[in-house]
Amino acid sequence: MTRRRGFTLIELMIALVLFSFVIAGVLAVAVSMSQGFREQRASVQTEGAVRVPLDFMADAIRQASPGAPTNYIYDSYACTGLALQVYNNPGTPAGIAAGTDKLDVVYASGAVVTSTREIYNNSTSLTVTDASQLAAGDYIVITDTAQGILVKITGIAGNVLTLQAQNGACPASSIAAIPAATQLVIAGPYAAGSLVIRAQHARFWVGAVDGNPTLMMDPDGNDATVDWEPLAEGVEDLQLVKGVDSGIDGLGTENAAVANADEFVYNNAADTDPATGTLRAIRITLIARTTSGLVNNLKSYNRPAAEDHTAAPANTDQYRRRILKSYVEVRNMSVSP
Repeated sequence: MTRRRGFTLIELMIALVLFSFVIAGVLAVAVSMSQGFREQRASVQTEGAVRVPLDFMADAIRQASPGAPTNYIYDSYACTGLALQVYNNPGTPAGIAAGTDKLDVVYASGAVVTSTREIYNNSTSLTVTDASQLAAGDYIVITDTAQGILVKITGIAGNVLTLQAQNGACPASSIAAIPAATQLVIAGPYAAGSLVIRAQHARFWVGAVDGNPTLMMDPDGNDATVDWEPLAEGVEDLQLVKGVDSGIDGLGTENAAVANADEFVYNNAADTDPATGTLRAIRITLIARTTSGLVNNLKSYNRPAAEDHTAAPANTDQYRRRILKSYVEVRNMSVSP
């Protein structure tokens, strides 16, 4: 008669221990893969979230200074005289991230163009050829194709626009960058037949919302906090480099290692703004980080250097980052090749 033997208790216990080790290893691999996928997905989402505002800013720069290739568009509401300005480490508005830059731009908003049917000379009423695509609350640039003035529409009756009164209390410094001869005519009068272009004056900078670094936008360019809008959460750096063509012969080779050695301004911390030259292009750099840090990870990341902004100290946080750049030629200033 054949005797059947089973497993002893010791053998079962050994088998269970070995099996538990196998299961623990499989679970560890699964958790690690899941965490890696989650972190990678967060990085991809971060890049996607910041690409839209980057494209938005690039389009604004391409359409900067509508109808005024000289870059002279006066906005008395914000007390500015240039349609496209780059502020390097400006310090304002309150809460701007240290070392970051600010973009100030007046740009065409949609393909809405008409013309005046009467002289405009700082009045609060203006008749245009066609007001069907304009609405109360819109801003328009009135231009003679050399310089222009930004005004706000407060009401429309037929083709007659009611305009918000100009601010007469702007300091002289607000138009100091405009040549004296142009200052005398920039506010008008503008003859009948002058172009009317729907436009927007906006400012972009890096601030914070609920403690998180955020790309911000001021949609009327006056730095008043009441209408600030967050564009992209997680953006911790905005760097802007100007391409200033001093000889109107194209931008030469870039040399960021030496201050003022090229026609690219603010790619070196010691660069100074040139007194003459034509603004041909702007390079935008955005650095975005994930909104949450890596789980159970040592502090092994930091904000990298970009243009003239030095990197943060090494190994200071747990955030992965994406760097996005865009090189934009200023289309409306008649200098693009």
